[in-house]
Amino acid sequence: MVESAGGWSGPLSAETPVGVLVANALTKGTTRLRGAILMVEKSEDDAIHQVRVSCRRLRSDLRLFRKLLAGDWAQELRGELAALANACGETRDLEVIAALVRESTTSEDDPEHVETILTTLTLGLDRAAARSAEVVTGEGTAMLLQTLEAVAASPLLKPKAGKPCSEVLPQLLNAANHTFTQQADKLKPWTVDDDWHEVRLLAKRVRYAADTSAAVLGDEAKETATHAAKYQELLGQHQDHCAAADALTAMAREAAAQDDPELSFTLGRLTERQRAARKPLREEFLSLYHRP
Repeated sequence: MVESAGGWSGPLSAETPVGVLVANALTKGTTRLRGAILMVEKSEDDAIHQVRVSCRRLRSDLRLFRKLLAGDWAQELRGELAALANACGETRDLEVIAALVRESTTSEDDPEHVETILTTLTLGLDRAAARSAEVVTGEGTAMLLQTLEAVAASPLLKPKAGKPCSEVLPQLLNAANHTFTQQADKLKPWTVDDDWHEVRLLAKRVRYAADTSAAVLGDEAKETATHAAKYQELLGQHQDHCAAADALTAMAREAAAQDDPELSFTLGRLTERQRAARKPLREEFLSLYHRP
């Protein structure tokens, strides 16, 4: 255990023990999550999404520093944070899908069918939001916050965490970036959706790692974070269209099973628009990624 991690009072620098940055990142992440939970309690806009983002940031930091952490506590926390994020996932997905349906509707679509689709999505969203809020404001989440605060105050670390940030952080960031580039290099315009989604997750991991490292590594890490954020944004839009297409396809099958072929047809048209929207995003990503 690195004794200085919990009691460091000076500013972060290249010579600061990396364990101090671990404690600092966990403290910031826990504060961010607590603030997002408070937003849910106040029924503020975008609150559920902010909880999900906060969980992802914390999980990313725990993953980034995993070789510096002693014991199984980090893996257990990552599992609990994943469960909390998943509890918020359906709400966010339905919000995005409903918005994309509104954006992609044209005068050629039957307005009654569109209204039926949006009503179905809205009802599902309301139910999902209620379920998410119940989990976020529940006793389990309160206990998770208490654990996170205790861990952030004095994380159990391996001896390597006593090394300076300048020695350890570049290795950690390079490893995250290497994994991303390995998978991104394989992407082609015809690559399946799941592979594009995986690269999106890796880009997000690089971005969060660079954000965390920027306090010490400075401009180089900030530049890496900026590039990763651009990739993440494009691939995030791509994933939104994929999720919308999948959801609309499921709704079309249900409409067909209920002997409503006209509604199923409208849903099919909307689905194809979501699938078509993937192409320019893939082209833009590949152009940006392979730019000299």
